[in-house]
Amino acid sequence: MEKSKYTLQVWQIAKVNLRHNFTPLLLLSFVLMLLTPVLFGTTNLDSKAAAVPLEMFISIIGIILLVPIFQPEQDDEIKDIVASKYVDSTYVHLIRVTYSIIGLILLVLVFSLFMFVNNCEITMELIGGTIADAMFLGSIGLLISAITNNMSVSFMIPFLYYVLNITMKSKLGNFNLFSMMSGNYQPNIWLFISSIVFIVVAILIKRVFDKK
Repeated sequence: MEKSKYTLQVWQIAKVNLRHNFTPLLLLSFVLMLLTPVLFGTTNLDSKAAAVPLEMFISIIGIILLVPIFQPEQDDEIKDIVASKYVDSTYVHLIRVTYSIIGLILLVLVFSLFMFVNNCEITMELIGGTIADAMFLGSIGLLISAITNNMSVSFMIPFLYYVLNITMKSKLGNFNLFSMMSGNYQPNIWLFISSIVFIVVAILIKRVFDKK
């Protein structure tokens, strides 16, 4: 009985979050994706040229989808409601992280397919690298959100890191967001691993703060 109640609440939380929190962010990400062909070439590109729109624009989707994961609890009323539920708030955050990453991956796959149809050289490494870039940018903001509980700062920091990559990417080594444009995929492994670490640490920090 207890397990059934727990499972039911998990599904209810997932449905409510998908409808009210995630859907607007997914639509915004989709609009950004639609703008990409207007700003960048997306036809007849080799893998290095194809990396330009993916790394420089599609990766921003990670900021849109991952940074606001803790935002609902900034409203005290919602925070109290979540705290009163049978399900631990950590599981609520994990649910949000899960569907946000799934949404991110699906959008990257859709845009990669669009470029492939337009005769671009799209490889699995390019797709995986774009996902890693997006997750890393989003995880930076998520970690800042857990620490500061300030959404403006949480969005600003990953964008500042994005700009930093434009101005001094050659000095960032394995944390260079735009390495695929030069044919180097090694940094994406570091970015992906770091994003997982940042997400886990962010959730743990949020859990500690929620217990206070």
